[in-house]
Amino acid sequence: MRRRALDAARSLVERGGADALQLRRVATEVGSGVASLYYHFTNKDALRAAVAVEGWRELAQRIEHAMASGRFPHRIDAANAALLAFIRRSPNLYALMQIEPSRAGHLAVREAEHQAFEAFQSSLRGDDRVPADRVEDIARLCWVLGRGIASTVQMENDAALAERLEQAVLRGFAFLLSPQYMR
Repeated sequence: MRRRALDAARSLVERGGADALQLRRVATEVGSGVASLYYHFTNKDALRAAVAVEGWRELAQRIEHAMASGRFPHRIDAANAALLAFIRRSPNLYALMQIEPSRAGHLAVREAEHQAFEAFQSSLRGDDRVPADRVEDIARLCWVLGRGIASTVQMENDAALAERLEQAVLRGFAFLLSPQYMR
């Protein structure tokens, strides 16, 4: 039941955003009463937090998979591409993951977000362009810029334009990581 409820909740979020996530609608989707959901989730905020945790975990997995794929010249390029692609493909889920109520009172959401950042940060370790003592600073910069830029990319209705913008962002990250700027 919990798994079905989470899947239904995510589907509602993907289709209609965070506001579409209502316990009654989830119960209808899984064919149960609202009272059954309370066995697994104490309230709507707990359900929202559980969906956010799964989103952060999925993002971490996508980052790790992209880094292992060998499709990118540098692991940071793979991590940035995975972050941008996740946000572009799942904008409503990503927006829910950013909602403060989901993050503030739920340690599991904070921990899942931290693990996603750690996966992202690991992309810089061992990169000869990045001094070891600057890994966290540069990871935070790329994480914040990537999230902001991805939000811009997701607003594009034209897929080809969004793809060009995403590629320009990846080239910009590569430029910022040039040795001449790493002093």
